[in-house]
Amino acid sequence: MPYNTAIQMAVRTLSALDPDAVCARAGVAYDGGEYVIPWFNEKKRLGDGSETERILWMHYLISEGVGAPTGRLVAYRELKGAGFYELAFNARVIRPLVKRFGANPALLTQTAVLLGGRPERMGDAAATIWPLPRLSVTYIVWGGDDELPPDGMILFDSAASGWLPAEDLTVLAALGTYRLVKTAGVVTN
Repeated sequence: MPYNTAIQMAVRTLSALDPDAVCARAGVAYDGGEYVIPWFNEKKRLGDGSETERILWMHYLISEGVGAPTGRLVAYRELKGAGFYELAFNARVIRPLVKRFGANPALLTQTAVLLGGRPERMGDAAATIWPLPRLSVTYIVWGGDDELPPDGMILFDSAASGWLPAEDLTVLAALGTYRLVKTAGVVTN
């Protein structure tokens, strides 16, 4: 579906919803007739995002949601509808993560903190970041050794598929990986 069609459909659905209810459910604000979304430790107005971001944000805002995160982490493949997208997920999210942080896992946690993330005690290095208020993504890296190559894994709160479908979660995690990789360049320079 072309972006314009997806945006038009989401705008139509979102405009029919009560802004106060959307804000309470999704953890966002409504200011001057526009939604303000916490996005990777920044505040973004709905109209200021790229087409991809705006589609994700609107899908998030119009979702039924499930309230607060559960705290139970699951692999992408365990989420509803994820099986079809798993190869794309590995290519777009895990491989770039491992390529950038596999040789220096500690850099992952340093970088994630700059994005408002929290270090975790998993793998050789791990961190949880919140791209959206009710959606966390945990990035894990193992540095590898003489016998095993570096590896990585991404975990979502088990409630993630209540907020976004698997395809959108792939895009969300890929945007997180992209931000981590880009920010790591600033940390190392």
